[in-house]
Amino acid sequence: MQDSLTAGALRALARARARARDRGASSIEPIDLLAALADDEESRASKLLSEFGFDPVRLCRALGVSEVSPTEEVPDATVPPLPQSFAVRSVLNDASIKAHALDRSRLIGTEHLLAGLLAVPGPVTALLADAGLEVARLIERATQTTTEAPLIAMAADIPPLELSASGEGVDLGRILDASANRAGEGLRVVEDYARFVLDDPGLTRRIKEVRHRLASAVRALDPELLVGSRDTRGDVGTRIMTASERARENPRAVLMANFKRSAEALRSLEEYSKLTDVWLAGRFEVLRYDVYVLEKMTLTAVASSHALGNVRLMVLVGGLPTRCDLTWVVSEALAGGADVIQLREKGLPDRELLHRAREVRILTARAKARFLLNDRPDLARLADADGVHLGQEDMTVRDARRIVGPSALIGVSTHVPEEIDQAALAGAGYLGVGPVFASTTKDFSDLAGLTFVRQASEATALPWFAIGGIDAENVGEVLDAGATRIAVSGAVVRAESPRRATAALRARLEALGPDPRAE
Repeated sequence: MQDSLTAGALRALARARARARDRGASSIEPIDLLAALADDEESRASKLLSEFGFDPVRLCRALGVSEVSPTEEVPDATVPPLPQSFAVRSVLNDASIKAHALDRSRLIGTEHLLAGLLAVPGPVTALLADAGLEVARLIERATQTTTEAPLIAMAADIPPLELSASGEGVDLGRILDASANRAGEGLRVVEDYARFVLDDPGLTRRIKEVRHRLASAVRALDPELLVGSRDTRGDVGTRIMTASERARENPRAVLMANFKRSAEALRSLEEYSKLTDVWLAGRFEVLRYDVYVLEKMTLTAVASSHALGNVRLMVLVGGLPTRCDLTWVVSEALAGGADVIQLREKGLPDRELLHRAREVRILTARAKARFLLNDRPDLARLADADGVHLGQEDMTVRDARRIVGPSALIGVSTHVPEEIDQAALAGAGYLGVGPVFASTTKDFSDLAGLTFVRQASEATALPWFAIGGIDAENVGEVLDAGATRIAVSGAVVRAESPRRATAALRARLEALGPDPRAE
């Protein structure tokens, strides 16, 4: 990306990093980048803003940031660079699309960064609009600035495309109108699934955001062309329906069909928009990729809910002194009602760890329970485990997936709300949420506590297990905070009777009733 930026754009990013550090932020945000663009009064972005009455001072006041541009940093190899937030990375992607719309060799300039910042409604554009900036006009002006390119020589005998001709204009309008309607309708259907079937607030929010961005992009099309060209009675497609369209087997089939419908409609919007506005076509392309990501996240949540169903109790074994050997503890926990056994051993030679994992696999298979191995996707695959559990410092979900395969469960430990979001985006099948209390089996520098349990219950419907110091005495507090699944270790493996200890915890969980999200 660095090689694709003009010198002015690189300076703007450096100033944005300095501004972010000055305000003590953990990442570079859009507000830092916008203020940095205005700092350089000779940049094309700053000149565009000034044309609309927003010189650097007025802009900074509107944003509520310092009017004094900080000194650009000298890179320090010993200090990790401040990362760009997801929003800023999205801006850079948008800027790249705009810069390369007509010329793939063009560098990304400050005007492209400005256009990318203004393209998606958010807190920054809201602040500027409240301060009197005509955001829509500035976007149009920036777009005009970024789509200039040398004329391409055309053969004299090729007639130009005349979309102004009434017949061709109506045909194009009908295609765009129908595709926009299909895309929006499909997204509404999948949003209803996330909202009412999965009860997943995080997924529902993401789908709604994409749907609103689609509506914003469609508004850039000529509304008179769309509605004026609409001819529902004359549409031959309304009278053609395949057998598969007439029936759906279950709500999941409805979900999958409408994800496909939305993606296909967005592809049609993207391709036909190229006839009138290549930058707008780029927006539809980005939306299409976003739909692919949402489809993966939603279907992962569906598959995980199905795989874990009414699974409630996970017991972590290994690495602790117990009354008897590992196989006895596992057998007792399974007899007491454990749904999942996770083997967590540190420092064992691979051969010995694999041997233990295979022993646990045999016991869990007999009990029709699930078996997970901690940290080691390679050995999990060799032991035929149902999946692997990863910590925040372990390999990524993507890398683990390449080892264990597409159908294995992959769990991720989370300690703050942001990690829940990141794990869901990465494709985790379930989460560990904690540590809730101080643990006798593992040292933690910070406790997430019951507050994090409440946040998790409101953030995602992806299956998750509260973990950390949970026992028969405090499990009621965890369940009251919103947990429906727990993972325990010392409360079972150090108990005089692991079977009775497991059964007591199982009874508390079953008193909650069946999980309404389980399929």
